[in-house]
Amino acid sequence: MTRIVEALGMPQRAFRTVHVAGTKGKGSVCRMLAALLQATGLRVGLYTSPHVEHLRERIAIDSVPVDEERLVAAFNELAPWLDTVGKNLTYFELLTAAAFCVFRTARVDYAVIEVGIGGRLDATNVVEPDACVITNVDYDHMDFLGETLEQIAVEKAGIIKPGIPVICGIPMNGPLAIVQSRATERNAPIYVLGQAYHSQDFIRMGYRSACVLRAWHREWRNVVLNCPAAFMVTNAAHAVAVFSLLHEQGLVNNLEGQALQNVLASVELPARCEVFPGSPTVMIDGAHNAVAASSLASVIRTSFEGRNLILVVGVPRDKEVEKIVAHLAESGAHRVIFTRYPSRRATPPQDLVPMWQRKSKAPAEVMEQPELAFQRALDHAGSQGVVVVTGSIYLAGILRPLARERQASLNRGLGRETSVGATP
Repeated sequence: MTRIVEALGMPQRAFRTVHVAGTKGKGSVCRMLAALLQATGLRVGLYTSPHVEHLRERIAIDSVPVDEERLVAAFNELAPWLDTVGKNLTYFELLTAAAFCVFRTARVDYAVIEVGIGGRLDATNVVEPDACVITNVDYDHMDFLGETLEQIAVEKAGIIKPGIPVICGIPMNGPLAIVQSRATERNAPIYVLGQAYHSQDFIRMGYRSACVLRAWHREWRNVVLNCPAAFMVTNAAHAVAVFSLLHEQGLVNNLEGQALQNVLASVELPARCEVFPGSPTVMIDGAHNAVAASSLASVIRTSFEGRNLILVVGVPRDKEVEKIVAHLAESGAHRVIFTRYPSRRATPPQDLVPMWQRKSKAPAEVMEQPELAFQRALDHAGSQGVVVVTGSIYLAGILRPLARERQASLNRGLGRETSVGATP
């Protein structure tokens, strides 16, 4: 990766950056931070992965996915080098280099860069950031990062640069000590959640949530987020902490009054406990590891208690499949429909049924086609029920357009009814 960016003229040095790692939440932190920076008048690039519906989502400028013309131009910059220094680039390395070229050409002021996997060896780790973020450490990608939390923490801490401040949300002593030790070695100041910055007073409000955030002697009350999950409040705390740190360093302007709250309330979080109201209600969440599945189950239990709950689930085979299914079985679902998204990585849905039956008495069925599984779930749920699609970001990407179009059709129908009702 170093050789290709050198050949390209170090495009990642053409703008300021924030580098974000972590097992969970890093994509949401990136989205919120990018929105805050953009609200100050800066031109902001955002690089995240994986995408939900289409590749261009991964590279955004001022919250808008890169257009095909810019993306093709970036790949054309790369093309002369692909037979030499870029010969062995991976898919992700190629996209990362393209993102840097897009941001340089677009003359962004800041780019918020999400780590792909781990940190130390990640393609994004050629950036020279103003701040680093490590949201948390938990079990995922163990075949690459190690079997213990301490080993995983070493990989995440690999993004820490000499003298560059670190925002850290790790609650466990062992992994936190490793990150703190790395920061000390590199003379990098570290600011830890619960010490330097805080999220408090979480309240769930229907399909949204509210909280109080504190950082750098400032307090923001009644912060509202487009997600009912408690973990999103923590993600917001990380984003606000980084933004406040950059302001304290004189790198960005402040957001006065209610401006910060207004920005966070407007941030869309695709496939992160994303709710599409209707009859039935649909929630889409890309939870694809055991930690995320456990968090989602908690959200479902508290948000949809007493309603007929149907799950549509497809899980990657390279994850802790049995643990994911076990956590989802704790959601209180009345039925689950296992399906398969089009990938060799997908677990055969029939293999998931016995895992479910060991943990839940709720009926389980198999439908190979995700679209048919979704429609069957809607039928099972009834007008007052809830359908939750989860287990894979790829499954979310297939069914999210259907949920969105369904909601749009409902809204159009309501509009026609309102218009008719208003006619004398």
